[in-house]
Order: sequence, then structure tokens, then C-alpha cells
Amino acid sequence: MVRTDSSERFVLLGADGAEVGMFDLHFLTSGSVIGSLILLDAQLAESAEKLLHKIDEELLPAVSLDEKNLSFTVVKGELIGTFSSNDEDE
Repeated sequence: MVRTDSSERFVLLGADGAEVGMFDLHFLTSGSVIGSLILLDAQLAESAEKLLHKIDEELLPAVSLDEKNLSFTVVKGELIGTFSSNDEDE
């Protein structure tokens, strides 16, 4: 389990504006970052490692995959829906 006071979620959009993935970042008190990358597009899944390095370089200058203070779990999946406690029963 990972629980932090500082976490972020990013949504990845394709050229047509459709959701093609998302990733969460959990900033730990040790200075490390743990991420989850969920890819909904098969073509993105094929280039997951390249995408991880781009996230590392552009969004996380204080940590690095190479320095082993950044790690990701990568999942290829299918979006079933988005559910919220604010959704009303129909």
C-alpha cells in the first residue's frame, strides 16, 4: 500500500481528445516517487518505456529512473468507466 500527503493524477489524451491512459505519482517522504502508468491504447503500450523516460525527464527533475529513486508499475487495460460518489442512481 502507498499512502501519501502528496499525490497527483495525469490523464493522457490522444490526438482526437479521447483518453488513452493515465498515470499517478506518489511523492514519498524519503524523496522517492512511485508511479502507476495505465495505458488504454495498444500502440502506447508498445512504447511504454519511452513514455516513462519522457515523464521522468519532463515532470520529475528531482528523481530519476536511472538513480533508482523513481519507479513505475505499468498496466495495459481497458477503461470500463469512471465512478463517483456524486453519481446519482437512475
